[in-house]
Amino acid sequence: MSSYPFETHSAHPAGTVLMVRFMGGLKHYGIATGYGTVIHASRRFGKVDETDFTVFAQGKSVQVLPHKSPATGSQIVARARLRKGQRYNVLINNCEHFVTWVLEGRGRSAQLGPLDGRRLSRD
Repeated sequence: MSSYPFETHSAHPAGTVLMVRFMGGLKHYGIATGYGTVIHASRRFGKVDETDFTVFAQGKSVQVLPHKSPATGSQIVARARLRKGQRYNVLINNCEHFVTWVLEGRGRSAQLGPLDGRRLSRD
């Protein structure tokens, strides 16, 4: 029997960007690891964490978002894991900041628009 702490089920390929809608239109983003877990910046946990896919989805429909990154899936996951434990902040380090930083090297949040605390920073 495996000592791996997460449930096993069909997994999205490593580096897949996932999105869940909640509270009437807000979006929550994460990076699939390829092992049935998702790395995401979570207000609920107060940090960037790796959780089981079902914890990420919270019973809601999950969408796969296309992205153009020259990195391989495993490179994307490795970069995402560098941020595990980093504190969550809705204005400067939310789930969208996290995912755009992993993919592009610059944390941005289109959902926040002019409220994005990193909008004018260089990262």
